[in-house]
Amino acid sequence: MMTKDQTMMVLMVLKKKLQGIRFFRVVEELFSLYIIFKFLTATGQVQLLGVAFSEGRATSLMLLLLVIDFSLSRIRLNYKRMGQQLIVTLKDLTEQEALFIQQFQRF
Repeated sequence: MMTKDQTMMVLMVLKKKLQGIRFFRVVEELFSLYIIFKFLTATGQVQLLGVAFSEGRATSLMLLLLVIDFSLSRIRLNYKRMGQQLIVTLKDLTEQEALFIQQFQRF
């Protein structure tokens, strides 16, 4: 059984990891939108960041980004679930700790 301080430290680490996952998801989604836009406006070959791709390769890239997005969402869900399990074990929180718990639950 972890102490309250250890649990709060683990929650802080999980919060940082969730912030990192959020950043990577935003980057991945923007890149996906860029690929979709380029794919829909292309004739023949698709130009992505100055490199020519066939439509099949561009579609493959989009599928890989979909797999990455799915993986990131599952990792995020796992971190969130771990945090919720830790939060349940906490009792007698100070006002600052309760505020941190609320911030964590927003992720």
